Amino acid sequence: MLTHIHKVNDKFKIERTIYKQHIDYGTFDTKEEALAKKELLIKYNWIKNKSTGYKPEEHFKRYCIEENEQEEYIVKNRKDGKTYGAYKSRKYATIVKKIITFYEKEIKIEEIEKEAIKEFYKHISYNDLNGRYCVKYNRTTYITTTDIIEALTERDLIIKFEGNEDLMSEYSTAIYEYTREELPPFPPKYKNIIFEEKSKNKYKLRKQIRNRRIIIGNYPTYELAVLVKKYLIKNNWNKEAIKHIQRITQDIHERDKNIQLYGEKYYIRHKNYKKIIYYGKYDNIDKARYIKKRLSLNNWNKEMTEFFEYEYDKKDNINIYYYDKTDIFAKT
Repeated sequence: MLTHIHKVNDKFKIERTIYKQHIDYGTFDTKEEALAKKELLIKYNWIKNKSTGYKPEEHFKRYCIEENEQEEYIVKNRKDGKTYGAYKSRKYATIVKKIITFYEKEIKIEEIEKEAIKEFYKHISYNDLNGRYCVKYNRTTYITTTDIIEALTERDLIIKFEGNEDLMSEYSTAIYEYTREELPPFPPKYKNIIFEEKSKNKYKLRKQIRNRRIIIGNYPTYELAVLVKKYLIKNNWNKEAIKHIQRITQDIHERDKNIQLYGEKYYIRHKNYKKIIYYGKYDNIDKARYIKKRLSLNNWNKEMTEFFEYEYDKKDNINIYYYDKTDIFAKT
């Protein structure tokens, strides 16, 4: 799979966005070199260090966790001694430490702490209508409860055993002992976002404007719906911003239409007069999506396929809207 690997001027570049930080992992002469480097990075959690083959000046900063006199936890830069915190929860401090590692330039600690809160409560949502927390993992709801400690404890077991209830029932101790005093604040609930259990994209963003209710779009994660809402608020919910988001959302929902995975190749296919026509096969899903989009805008003219392939390989600033991350507006 060539996820996170892009062909640029006959070379292969590895780049990835982690915790909203765009990271360039280098450019390689061959696909095999890039794939080998990617496997090494996966092994070491995408950290640039000696083990992943980077020069000392390229290494990510190293952090540790220390306990202060007030029995709270601080995150400390091993080199310059700068500290962040303190935090009542060691687990929360550990998440902050993990996230801050990817901030190569400016340390935006408030942004990092918000990301850490989302990760701390991952797979847990709150329904303010019935006052219950819901633990959902891999599209399955495992528990609803009014007790956040119970929700966190159950969530940890679900992740550890990947939702296997037989294994979970045999495990009698908690993965982590939570106390209410140490918990960071639960992520705030946003208005205009509706949860729909039966929908594939469960989080619907809508807005009442005068006497009319407008559906902006449906999104797979709560975080993505919040990000879109913040963008619209920043633009005062103006008509052009709403249309722009609705158009992007529609494009994303249809981005894999006419693309099918066989083995490790992505095939573009289109049914024309009851006949299925194949247009090409690609290693890179982003390339397949780009060419499919250009073909659909040009009446599925097969003769233009090679031109669109050339266009993708030579163009540096192709807009790619992501769906599985929260950077829906990112451009690469």
